[in-house]
Amino acid sequence: MMVMNRSSLDGFFDPSYLENILGNFTQATGLRIEAVNYRGETFSIPGSLDRSPFCQCIRNNPQGNKRCIDSYKRATSEAVKWDEPYFFRCHAGLVIWAVPILSKDITLGSIICGQVLLWKPDRFFIQELQDISKGLKIDPEELNQAVPNLSIISADQAQAAANLLFVVVSHILKNNLRALEEEKAYKVLQQQLHDQILKRKKGPRRTDISYESILKDERRFLQYIRLGDKSRAFATLENLIIKIYTKSTGEPQLAKDRIVELAALTSRAAVEGGSDAEQAVTILSSFYKKLENMERVEEIIYFIKQIVDEFLENIFILADKKHLSLVKDARSFILHNHAQPLTIADAAQHLFISPSHLSRLFRQQLDCTFNDYLTRVRVEKAVELLKKPEFSVKDVALAVGFQNQSHFAKVFRKYIGVTPLVYRNSLF
Repeated sequence: MMVMNRSSLDGFFDPSYLENILGNFTQATGLRIEAVNYRGETFSIPGSLDRSPFCQCIRNNPQGNKRCIDSYKRATSEAVKWDEPYFFRCHAGLVIWAVPILSKDITLGSIICGQVLLWKPDRFFIQELQDISKGLKIDPEELNQAVPNLSIISADQAQAAANLLFVVVSHILKNNLRALEEEKAYKVLQQQLHDQILKRKKGPRRTDISYESILKDERRFLQYIRLGDKSRAFATLENLIIKIYTKSTGEPQLAKDRIVELAALTSRAAVEGGSDAEQAVTILSSFYKKLENMERVEEIIYFIKQIVDEFLENIFILADKKHLSLVKDARSFILHNHAQPLTIADAAQHLFISPSHLSRLFRQQLDCTFNDYLTRVRVEKAVELLKKPEFSVKDVALAVGFQNQSHFAKVFRKYIGVTPLVYRNSLF
């Protein structure tokens, strides 16, 4: 059973979704939960578990009910403060934990769970009940009779349940916030489209949209996709979508058909631009499945923007992989040729790219210049050779690519901290 009152949490949770997910948690664990606002007031009780006879006895007393609410309020505040489950003993001696409900740093409340004992009732607990009964003017025998119905679980079970509930609540918030953001985006997009239509209707006839202008924008858009030019692709897409929507006013199916066609063309252009073909097909298939449940043109436009963004990201990811591959090949070339007089032009020619491009890749991927990396390789190789007594310092310098022994000594000291000779002497 679910009791729902209007509160500040309206709009953040779909009541049926809350009931379904948290109800399943209750059914799986046998633990009763309540959703409370930041004042400690219960606004929802997911699942089919009523309060225990013990808690009902306390809650039926006005002062006891107030103490319960105050306990929940303090627990909610602590849970929100630490952004994690907060364990506490309520004023009646039961173990409870509160899981925070936070949305973008806004305190919404908490999920209260537990109302259990972690041990069998002992004489200290019974004495506490006597004191509670006196303070609330409740018949002590009524409380004593309700004690055997209290659930007793281990501390490990309580902690595991709290951790699981924390994950569940986070999942609910994430899903609902995403839905809210999407709905907000739909409304903004709808307003933008309607404003454009009104603007064109009020303008001169020469602003009427032709299919020729739509196809021209489409070709430009696909070109930017192939080039991986994200900013221009989205700028052109915005204009293209407005034209498609405006041209098909009164015929929503026509707008849908054109956007679906555009999605397919975008997929092919993304592959031509370097996106992985298999992944592009997967993205497009996912779009088509979502399309089956979409009724509003605004929804379709929202998702076409999303898949365009995903296609472009895949192009960049693949480009990054290509860059990493080029840097890997350049490093391999240096390792095999460090003993020779080597320049960035030599490596670039080997890789069939420009020296400036290779220089940028080294700075982006390795945070150093080509010469820095070459020097580091030569010094590391020199360290290995200096361990062999049959090689003189001069022999080592020449073997790793230094043409001048004094220069070798200066560079070696910069990287190792001592001259090659001092380093050699320290080994033997």
